[in-house]
Amino acid sequence: MNNPIGIFDSGVGGLTVLDYMREQFPHENMIYIGDNAHCPYGDKTKEQLLSYTRKICEYFIAQKVKMIVLACNTTSANVLDELQKLYPQTPIVGVIHSTIHEFLARHHQNVLVIATTATIQSHKYRDLILEYDSQVQVHELATPKLVPIIESGAYKQGVQSLLSEYLSPYRQKIDALILGCTHYPILLEQIQEVIPDIDYISSSASICQEVASYLKNHQLQNQSLDAGSIHIYTTGNVDSFVQSSIGFFEYQHLKAKHLDLKKGSL
Repeated sequence: MNNPIGIFDSGVGGLTVLDYMREQFPHENMIYIGDNAHCPYGDKTKEQLLSYTRKICEYFIAQKVKMIVLACNTTSANVLDELQKLYPQTPIVGVIHSTIHEFLARHHQNVLVIATTATIQSHKYRDLILEYDSQVQVHELATPKLVPIIESGAYKQGVQSLLSEYLSPYRQKIDALILGCTHYPILLEQIQEVIPDIDYISSSASICQEVASYLKNHQLQNQSLDAGSIHIYTTGNVDSFVQSSIGFFEYQHLKAKHLDLKKGSL
């Protein structure tokens, strides 16, 4: 019960998941890894994604985590099944199924999914939504320029023109937008300005429901009344990681550190 939960993403985007999780599970111990050394994941091959994520999962397993959360749509779409087969003794969950369940519960009929190129090319969102409800009109849009802008911190100067280029063709055509990348909630206010008055479904928020259900059903909730410990690591440059995320993530009492996964050490 006291063992930590492992959470990882290609970079700072998964901190949006960590933010929701530390609010919902204040007593849980958590380890976060941003694999900035290989970011962005959206242009990588499946073989590359599997290589990167195996190293991360093996590090988590060495830390005796009680479950692993892929706070990344790209890996959830492309290598989740493989990771679950490789490490059957450790529960591994991704963000896509929970996001789709959240979307279906809201009963929309015209949805746009924005995500990385790798996620869109997998058609995971489209196929699963249509499997549950064949009447939904699912539009898919790869938005590969967004993650590099967020990781660079340039989003703080505004990305309105880029978002308008991506989203303007869908005005008046959709009633919901799935933020199919955990980086994208960082841009939610800017997105709402470009395409307002629709419903926005965030994969960052949705995954918490699945984690909560798993912990409860398997009696793995941490029973401690103390605040859980949170450790944040990046495989890239620490200063760049913090600079990119400090505008949306509160680092009070927390410090990001470098993790060398080749050596498995700090």
